[in-house]
Amino acid sequence: MEIGPFDIEVPDPPLRDPHAVVMLRPWINVGNVGAVVLGRLKNMFDGQEIGRLRTPGNYYDFTRYRPEMKMADGERHVTVPNTVFLSARREEAPDLVLIHLLEPHSKSEEYNDAVVDVLEQLGVRAYVTIGSMYDSVPHSRPLSVSGSMKGWENPPNLGGFTPSRSNYEGPTSMTGQISQMISARGVSTLNLMVRLPLYLQLDNDFAGSARIVEILGPMYGLGDASAERELGRQQYSQVATAVLKDPQLEELVERLEREYDDSHKESGAAAEADDDSIELSPEIERFLEGLRRKSGDDEPAGPGSGQ
Repeated sequence: MEIGPFDIEVPDPPLRDPHAVVMLRPWINVGNVGAVVLGRLKNMFDGQEIGRLRTPGNYYDFTRYRPEMKMADGERHVTVPNTVFLSARREEAPDLVLIHLLEPHSKSEEYNDAVVDVLEQLGVRAYVTIGSMYDSVPHSRPLSVSGSMKGWENPPNLGGFTPSRSNYEGPTSMTGQISQMISARGVSTLNLMVRLPLYLQLDNDFAGSARIVEILGPMYGLGDASAERELGRQQYSQVATAVLKDPQLEELVERLEREYDDSHKESGAAAEADDDSIELSPEIERFLEGLRRKSGDDEPAGPGSGQ
């Protein structure tokens, strides 16, 4: 079925009260957290691709999102960056629609309208976005998560987690409008953003993905996140041991830990570190600025994620 610029195979029988679980590349997917979580959901519930953009070049600049050459059955094939929808059936409702959104370079309004049309055609009842950003937080403390929730008649079981809205103002992604558009049509929304240590930039941050799985686990019957949590612990332990040989980083981490612990004592809950509340030496500021530049223009390196 053609739904605007998308070719979509609507599942038969229809999905039961489906929830869309959505990640956005590259804007809020540092540490590949969204991709790791959606990969877990795909494997757990046998997710199957049901659609993608018919002509992705209408929305993407392939000099910025590069196609890749891959080997399959002894032959080389070119894979083209795209937005991809998968369906996943659970034993009990809700079923899931897993969406890998790739941020468009052009025609963003048209793209947003088309995604909303697909969601309506699939009968999506809830729109759950998951993401990650770099922040001034220590690796040695529980990772904090911010978010928002709207339109739920019965609040979902998030394992005791209560979303606390971010006060960020600044640049964001046009795809953020999708959540607003779908909410205006009566669909419940949930947005989750995990903060990752700026000085530990991992290709796959399993501690961050474990934090998201812990929150969504009771909602979708995911079981515990012990596998991701252990992988994350090993990553942070190994990387931190090497990185913290740098005296400047050691000083930074100690200050972040003190800030975290002071906030925790005052509020009785994990509080988010605020860059402006931490006085850093000029040397550390220059060190962090170097990390931000290395993170690239497409992914946010600091608190300004737009979420």
